[in-house]
Amino acid sequence: MSAPIRPPETEADRKADRWALAGFVVFMLASFVIQATSIQLEDRRTELEPWIREAASHLSLLFLVPFFPRTLDIAPLSLSRWRWSVPVHLAACLGFTVLHVLGFVLLRKLTYPVFLGHTYHFGLTDPLNWIYEGRKDAYGYGITMLMFALARMAMQNRLEARAMDEVASREKRLMLKSGGRTILLNAGDVIHAKAAGNYVEMATAGKTHLVRMTLTELERLLGEAGSRHVRVHRSHIVHLDHVMVITPTGEGDAMIELDTGEIVPGSRRYRDRYAHPA
Repeated sequence: MSAPIRPPETEADRKADRWALAGFVVFMLASFVIQATSIQLEDRRTELEPWIREAASHLSLLFLVPFFPRTLDIAPLSLSRWRWSVPVHLAACLGFTVLHVLGFVLLRKLTYPVFLGHTYHFGLTDPLNWIYEGRKDAYGYGITMLMFALARMAMQNRLEARAMDEVASREKRLMLKSGGRTILLNAGDVIHAKAAGNYVEMATAGKTHLVRMTLTELERLLGEAGSRHVRVHRSHIVHLDHVMVITPTGEGDAMIELDTGEIVPGSRRYRDRYAHPA
């Protein structure tokens, strides 16, 4: 029986988890070396105890790596679902702390007699020990969960960008995020677009859309769609079919009048694109 085919979004999350895991392992190795050597340098000790102690703690953390993506599957870090996510993550953080502490205590009890010749004592019934470890684990939980969440977000953005490229190339349409919605526009309907901070104002006949993307990203999508749009300024893109008059203003710059009556600046940097279009 063949394995079930996962949705692209799920596959992207799993790939992001693998990247985050690789980063987590590298971080754990660096943390292990720094922690162990710091203890030796501060206490001027040469025995193996700091290395055994920190190795047990970090190995216990590595065993708990699957804990993070599974928790994210249940409670994604999302403002829209925070009432559900916050209690879940608080409970997960508590569980993570308990499992981490029990894990490193067990490993130390097994390794101390072998490598150091004496037993390890932690004091599981002492609340102060749990508070001491809990505050560190809460910080580590937050940082690690954020790392996995950011990796997933980056991979989902890549997946979304790939889908936008495919729609532009295949259907000659733009798939854009606007006001929490996804809108589809025919590439040829875009008359003019200009940068507006982290957004792009995109003008069509009788309507303007505010889209969260960069002008460079829009230029790439329009290129994928094979449309007659050109960059005329670092902050402006126009459809060549709507250009009526180009008036030089000196030093290679120009003012471009569209058939909508709008005047758009033309930069000498992009002069060959709008003055002599292919």
